[in-house]
Amino acid sequence: METLIKPEMPILRETPEQIYQRMANRMAALAQKRGETPPATDEGEIHYDLAYPIAEELSEQQQLLEYGFLQGFLPWADGEFLDAAGVFFGLTRNEEETDDAYRQRLIDRARSDEGDGRRQDYERWARNVDGVGGAVAIEKARHDLSIDVFITDLEGQPATSELAAQVRSKLEDKRRALHDLQVLPANIFPVTVAVKVILRPEAELAQVEEQIVSQVKTYLKGRSQIVYQQIGALFFVDGVEDFTDYTLNGGEANLTVPADCVATLQLVVTA
Repeated sequence: METLIKPEMPILRETPEQIYQRMANRMAALAQKRGETPPATDEGEIHYDLAYPIAEELSEQQQLLEYGFLQGFLPWADGEFLDAAGVFFGLTRNEEETDDAYRQRLIDRARSDEGDGRRQDYERWARNVDGVGGAVAIEKARHDLSIDVFITDLEGQPATSELAAQVRSKLEDKRRALHDLQVLPANIFPVTVAVKVILRPEAELAQVEEQIVSQVKTYLKGRSQIVYQQIGALFFVDGVEDFTDYTLNGGEANLTVPADCVATLQLVVTA
């Protein structure tokens, strides 16, 4: 999904200082209109002590108003507001499904009509099953009427055979009669990253390796193209001065993850 930036709404984002300054300006204008001396409104003065807490409350209410306004739009909804959008689309949240994954399913549903058995339909139907994180359907893998759906779990790892069987059962009602449908755990595409890091004096190799593993795994999740240079940029974690002898699957070329696979990481870090 393309990135949608939340709209800027500056009229609803005043700080307490901005609100108080407007209040102070009104006090001064009112005093001048009456021919009186404008009151002291600096910090510590009585008008400040009375009005500034009100300005803080108004600022907080503006933030809440903006939050509530944006929750009415699916791309920015979260929590119970996202669940309410799911009721509208007839898709409930799966067990332990994150806001991001659930939101993407709802957006996919909003952009798609109930299908007639196209590849995208089987992918969407599979992702709607509790426990499924991702799904890729491949047409004509075995013959002209075959559709194979490869699925991952919520952690992005190949699904168990039990989950695959459960998904296959749930898709039976939606399967078009002519389609020879199989649901299978996604295959594994091994990615081996080897690198020698140059550490700062205070750094510990174990902690550095843990940080690099986290960053590389995040990069690999759901990715079909693995770029050699982009992986290299992930080595610069806290404690790393530089690195050398970096290879990706034994070489220095980019990798393409097959559509039916998920990348799994083997990281070898030396110092």
